[in-house]
Amino acid sequence: MAKRRFTFSATLPPYAPPRNEWRRRVHAAVLESQAGRGVGYSENDRLEVRIELYLGSRPLAMLDIEERVNDVVDALGGYIAGPRSERRIAPIVPNPDQIRRIILEKSTRVPRGRPLGQITLARYRRRRRG
Repeated sequence: MAKRRFTFSATLPPYAPPRNEWRRRVHAAVLESQAGRGVGYSENDRLEVRIELYLGSRPLAMLDIEERVNDVVDALGGYIAGPRSERRIAPIVPNPDQIRRIILEKSTRVPRGRPLGQITLARYRRRRRG
């Protein structure tokens, strides 16, 4: 039996209001990348989300960063209109509690096309202290 794939990456589209539409674009980009890699998650999988934001030299307030991370997590869960909304689309991560670690990295590079960043989903592995 072949090993299940857990890891894949997707490019985050440039942010543009309204938030709900941007969440839809994030969901679509991640779903396309996920399908291309043949990755799927069950409710028992524990996951790690790595987000790299391409900021170049522009400053971004901590509140803005927190809002973008929340938008990404909501998009992964299919909550396009927010976490309490009844309006949902097919979740990529069935249960947001499955996300055990979120790693955020700000990058100074500015890639072609000016995407907001990159997201990587992988299996959560507990790190040893020491």
